[in-house]
Amino acid sequence: MFRFIHRNCFTVTSIAMLALLAQPAIACDLCSVYTAQLADGQGAEGWFVGIAEQYTRYDELRDEGRRIPDGGQYLKSSVTQLLVGYGVNAHWTMQANLPYIDRRFKRPDGDIFERGSETGIGDLTVTTQYLAYRHDDEDSTFTLRFLGGLKFGTGDSDRLREELDEEHHDEGDGHDEGIPSGIHGHDLALGSGSTDIIFGTSIFGRQGRWLYSGDAQYVLRSRGDIDYEYGDDLQWSLGFGRYLSLQHNSTVALQAVLSGEDKQFDNLAGERAADTKQQSVFLGPKLSATFGTRFSLDLRIDFPLDTDNSAIQITPGWRARAAFVAHF
Repeated sequence: MFRFIHRNCFTVTSIAMLALLAQPAIACDLCSVYTAQLADGQGAEGWFVGIAEQYTRYDELRDEGRRIPDGGQYLKSSVTQLLVGYGVNAHWTMQANLPYIDRRFKRPDGDIFERGSETGIGDLTVTTQYLAYRHDDEDSTFTLRFLGGLKFGTGDSDRLREELDEEHHDEGDGHDEGIPSGIHGHDLALGSGSTDIIFGTSIFGRQGRWLYSGDAQYVLRSRGDIDYEYGDDLQWSLGFGRYLSLQHNSTVALQAVLSGEDKQFDNLAGERAADTKQQSVFLGPKLSATFGTRFSLDLRIDFPLDTDNSAIQITPGWRARAAFVAHF
């Protein structure tokens, strides 16, 4: 399939060059889109590897969605994912992600502030993607994909033991006076100890040089260590933008991305943890570039538009993402 696509791209490009004076070179755009998708490991056979980073600064303390004084507490979270994947054919792709997590925090503890960090391997994720539909012509492209997989409890869950001593469940946050802490054991744990189910879908479309994308992913949680169960989590995004450059061997695209997360309540031994439900909506720019059929780069930054949460929690002030993929 890869050879078929590449051969036809060169053919269409040659025709476009011969007819350059007669019509715009949209056919080269089609080849460039093919190239970009192959560089991302989409629809191409063979191995690909990559690295992805998400940095989030949690520095807004909220009580039922309303900002309150935080006393300078924060949580800086860096999640670096190493990924390896294999394209079985143009329709099926398998991928494994192993995260390395670095979390540094400052939180109130009585009359003093506690500073600390947690670093280590997170939970391993293994997924399979299926290309269910693909349409390509000189003016447009559309793809529809489905995803399914498992998340395994490989990360250290020791921080969850803090939940056994805290009083921030249905009775409240356990702080009668002073500045409350919005950072708890479930925020700091590197893993859950549970095996969870992941499923989702994604679309990509192009009309001329305009492009759009969307995805949704749902994590169905199960009970893990110390009888703790994280709440189910829905994440989604919608992007719209334009190719700034469409060359046969490279592309550059800029999108505005609206994204969100809806996380349900955690529970401990069947008891709901009141300070764990959160809904957030973000907006920010995304810059994507591809280099030949082998390399792709994504850069993105998100700012919260709206945040709603239960009880008292620390919530994101901003987050940044970067990803690089190499296809062999």
